[in-house]
Amino acid sequence: MKKTRTAVNICGKEYVMAGFESEEYIHRVAICVDRKMADLKEQYVNLNPNTLSVLTAINVADDLLKLHDEFDALSKENEALVEQIKKLKIEMSLGNDDQTSNVSSSTTKSNPKRFDGYK
Repeated sequence: MKKTRTAVNICGKEYVMAGFESEEYIHRVAICVDRKMADLKEQYVNLNPNTLSVLTAINVADDLLKLHDEFDALSKENEALVEQIKKLKIEMSLGNDDQTSNVSSSTTKSNPKRFDGYK
């Protein structure tokens, strides 16, 4: 894999970032960090750059953990729904078998009289 290097701007300072992702992706990451830092800088005007960086990292980690928790909850809900669908499919299949057997038994039980012609 080829390593990508690109210049990005975060909080008014230029950084050269490198990684195995596309240049577009690296810029998306930088924009995300820049926005989070700008939001925090707006809320806490007198923060020094080091504290702002740590606070940004904490907020990003918080967002990430909440997304992980939400993903886990949705995965469990999805598993439960998949199981429910499987059960419903089985019930539908059994219901169709019962209906088919009811139809076939009713036709065999009621020997319809044949018309033999005129006597």
